[in-house]
Amino acid sequence: MDVAAYLDRISVREPREPTLEALAELSFAHVCSVPFENLDIAAGRPLSLDPDALYDKIVVRRRGGFCYELNGLFSWLLRELGYDVEGHAEEGRART
Repeated sequence: MDVAAYLDRISVREPREPTLEALAELSFAHVCSVPFENLDIAAGRPLSLDPDALYDKIVVRRRGGFCYELNGLFSWLLRELGYDVEGHAEEGRART
């Protein structure tokens, strides 16, 4: 992932440290910059939750995405920035 390109997509400078204040700024910027969209679902296009495919769709092609796409890519960004991210949906699927 090109962290600088992602941060440019959401109009935020890279935080110096993974703090709560920086997390609030990142989260707010992401919600304001990357729209929820389900156009691929409505059009019957195949979906991919592959991180590289999500990065291409949301950062490179500047599109939005649905909840799993947006949250998955945002969690990857946070991990790259040094945050400890826990994915609850992933755990739920592993238990079934």
